[in-house]
Amino acid sequence: MKRWQPTPFWAGVLFSLFAFSPFPFFVLASHAASHDDLLVDALVNNLTHPSQPIRIEALKALEELKNPAAVPAFIELLRFNNLFGISTVPALETVTGAKLGDDWSKWVEWLQQHEEIHPNRSFLAWKANMYSRIDPAFENFLYPGVPYRIRIEEIVWGGVRKDGIPALTNPKHVKSTEATYLTPQELVFGVSINGDNRAYPLRILDWHEMFNDVVGGKPVTLSY
Repeated sequence: MKRWQPTPFWAGVLFSLFAFSPFPFFVLASHAASHDDLLVDALVNNLTHPSQPIRIEALKALEELKNPAAVPAFIELLRFNNLFGISTVPALETVTGAKLGDDWSKWVEWLQQHEEIHPNRSFLAWKANMYSRIDPAFENFLYPGVPYRIRIEEIVWGGVRKDGIPALTNPKHVKSTEATYLTPQELVFGVSINGDNRAYPLRILDWHEMFNDVVGGKPVTLSY
């Protein structure tokens, strides 16, 4: 792997990053963290730095390093390139060898198919910080140490702030014979618990994407 050597300017930037960053670098300073680990962490964190020249320089350095650990961050930023004023496409194509252009969804699918690629060590803290800029409430879902069962890099923003799509909670039900607004061909989500049978029309849930109800005396949640 080509080793990137920081200039005196970058040495100062990296020092300030480690000294004043909100990210948990005390974890990164363990014996398990190599020079390359720490360097990629510092550069990835600078991809969202307030200064655009620093963002551009960090992206250039990561492209030269060709370390695949930066790929998940590149893909995250591809969706928000208008916000940060940098395009990660050239770096993505250089590091991965894939040619998918600026189609963010295709890069997400590509990453799902490459489980051998693992994000840099501070990726979760970096991603949590970036998402908190969209909505501070996201800090309740993404934060260093959060338990998870799926790959953090596969968690994507749904396009709205928290509660931007209100759930259908304890809806009023009518008998099937009274639901004249439904056609025989319409899809519904059926739930049957303790003899209590309910149907939730897809047409209605399409606006809510989730319902919270009590069926047969049991609390039920469905999301799709």
